[in-house]
Amino acid sequence: MSDDSVERSDGDGAPLEEARLLGFYDRVRDRIERHLERRAGKLGKGSAQALLLVPDVLLLLTRLFLDREVPRSTRAIIGGALAYFLLPADLAPEIVIGPIGFLDDLIIASTVLAQALGPDLESHAERYWSGSGRLREMLSEITRTGNQLLGADLSKRVDQVIARRLLKKRPTPGGAA
Repeated sequence: MSDDSVERSDGDGAPLEEARLLGFYDRVRDRIERHLERRAGKLGKGSAQALLLVPDVLLLLTRLFLDREVPRSTRAIIGGALAYFLLPADLAPEIVIGPIGFLDDLIIASTVLAQALGPDLESHAERYWSGSGRLREMLSEITRTGNQLLGADLSKRVDQVIARRLLKKRPTPGGAA
């Protein structure tokens, strides 16, 4: 699809927004696939599979962040994960080490999503999930792997920060804060 045909899209802007989002998705996926081809056999199977999930998770984060039906507090924490994904300075900067640097972004995003997507939002997120397999299983696997890589102490602190941020914004059953 050319940019001209996208620009002619009228209405509420959703088709244009989705076209741009999918274009970004395609560029990220292409960059990762080229990296994997160049490094054929040098990355473990798990790392290669995780890298291929990056564009799908990035697309999911973006769609959830833009969806006004998702509670504002949840969008805020998802926005933080999205910012971590997109900002050049993080634990493993992609600009320095290439696409392998997306692995820390994937771990943070998966941890945020695993905690943010309660039963009320999980089916909502499934609707946006473009990756293969079940979303919850993928999030669990990436989070488990991330916990192993980060170590128990750091992983526990990350989980606590995310949970505290989410719980601060959500009312608890019975109205208690």
